[in-house]
Amino acid sequence: MSKAGKKKKRIGKANPLLYAIVYTVLKWKYTRKYRIKFDKSAIKGIKGPAIVVATHTCDEDHILSALTLYPIRPTYIVSEHFMHKKSTARLLKLMHVITKKMFTPDVSTIINIMRAKNEKAVIVIFPEGRLSCYGHTLPVAEGTAELIKKLGVDLYAWKAEGAYLSFPKWRDKGDGRIGEINASVKLLLSADEVASRDVSEIKRITEEAILHDDELAMQGVEYKCPDLARGVDKILYKCPKCMNEGRLTAGENHIRCECGLDAELNSRYRLSGAPFTRINEWFEWQQNSIDTDTERLESNAKFGCCREDGFMDGDAGEGKIYLDKDIFKLSGTLHGEPIEFSVSPEKIGAFPITPADHFDIYHNGRLLYVYPEPDRRMTVKWVSFLDNLMEKKRASKINTTTV
Repeated sequence: MSKAGKKKKRIGKANPLLYAIVYTVLKWKYTRKYRIKFDKSAIKGIKGPAIVVATHTCDEDHILSALTLYPIRPTYIVSEHFMHKKSTARLLKLMHVITKKMFTPDVSTIINIMRAKNEKAVIVIFPEGRLSCYGHTLPVAEGTAELIKKLGVDLYAWKAEGAYLSFPKWRDKGDGRIGEINASVKLLLSADEVASRDVSEIKRITEEAILHDDELAMQGVEYKCPDLARGVDKILYKCPKCMNEGRLTAGENHIRCECGLDAELNSRYRLSGAPFTRINEWFEWQQNSIDTDTERLESNAKFGCCREDGFMDGDAGEGKIYLDKDIFKLSGTLHGEPIEFSVSPEKIGAFPITPADHFDIYHNGRLLYVYPEPDRRMTVKWVSFLDNLMEKKRASKINTTTV
């Protein structure tokens, strides 16, 4: 084999000239329109290789963190599903990202991360493993602290307060809210400190660094939008007055139920006319009200899967889905062929979600989109059921080990 054939594949970095042009344009847009402030005081101290753990409460976090870290050209770990969309695949290739299958073993990702380290890259990961849909950070994914320990490099944390309130995941696309965003990065542990700490301590430090509730962090700040409540019924499905599900609608700055409930959302993201003052409180109440010991979810569903060209086909099949505390089952057809499998909730870990549309799951390394029918707004209940169940299992495990 020739020397060229033996040469290891490089991860590389984005073209510096192209990166500078994009940075200039985006910084102008975000500072002018969304009143974003950057605390870049820690940037001068960042020399690769290093790792940055970042909160993930809005779908603009990659842009916001890149603007904060500039002139560093970081290497991002991103979900593989973005490479199956024509709208994002080309851009991500130019950014030299490392892809990751979410909540499923992926040895190639670890290999590529180690290559990036050897290239002295600044690696950015979102340790929750997925984007939160309600403005509060999620638990750190299993294996994150072990990865940080293995890399043994300087550890930083990035956070953007106000990012969720400006770009909530449940909003209609393009429906940004003009308010305030404060983005910052700070050093958590030096490489020597990472080497001296055990995995459990690294995990604790990482969890504390990314723990964030955007509604609490930005109390009193006004966010301007013609209809601040539009789209929030993509994540709020249970009425606190009549306790029925799927009867809420949102619009004209109100959240209403068929039973007569009428809650108003003001420009500071505060509710009146409901037994909650914040959307996060409402969301957490409905999630915690799920009795995972006795409840089970069943639904018809449509399925999405990649075509031979590698891009997602959102109408690849249909069938049925089922979930209880012991098992998730999917059956039906996919690209004209029968499909049926069962898996324990622990092996799934979590469902990444596009609210009121679908959740993601991998089967035999293949990404599937699952669209619950007939009301896709109930997608969030499937996600909440699994999150509630996994939180109880984590709590039980902690209690067992501390007894």
